[in-house]
Amino acid sequence: MEWVRGLRSAALALPLLVLAACQSTPDSRLYTLAVVAPAGTVQPLRSGSQALALGSLDLPMLIDRPQIVRRIDENRIETLEFDRWAEPLADGLRSTLAGDLAARLPGVTVLPVAGSSVGEGTAVLAVTVLRFDADATGRVVLDAQWSLSPGGGAPGRRSGPTRETVEVPSAGTGPDAQVRAMSQAVGTFADRVAAGVRR
Repeated sequence: MEWVRGLRSAALALPLLVLAACQSTPDSRLYTLAVVAPAGTVQPLRSGSQALALGSLDLPMLIDRPQIVRRIDENRIETLEFDRWAEPLADGLRSTLAGDLAARLPGVTVLPVAGSSVGEGTAVLAVTVLRFDADATGRVVLDAQWSLSPGGGAPGRRSGPTRETVEVPSAGTGPDAQVRAMSQAVGTFADRVAAGVRR
């Protein structure tokens, strides 16, 4: 009789175990921005700084979080709870922008971090990101200001701030497509910064 009672308890517990397994939390998918090759051929700088360091890079708190953010409309955003950045977005953006600029400015040493003291002859790039997200259709907008200043206390011309707005059309609404479009937006932003460095 005891074994019948045990069998009945096991039969009652089985659906609960199945239900608990179905409700387990899915694994997070991790993403990084990628360096995008320039569209055409690029020429080395003829004059000016032969080194460029990334100084301050500021992000709005809205997107400075582990989750990838999508804008639903002008007043609402959503965070993709299980689609996350593999590193802090500011770090990923900094290294990707440095790689994009290095690809567009051959012969120029691009330093991802300016450090506490920058040598003379090194230009310092400061970037303030105002918006960097996708809308509900998957279209990505990168709106940012950038400026250049001479490093090491050297005399020289300060450039900017210059505001750039980059829009990348939708290639899909999934997180994979969004991150690819965000990488493309950083590459286009780097094109414009590189053109400003050459002036």
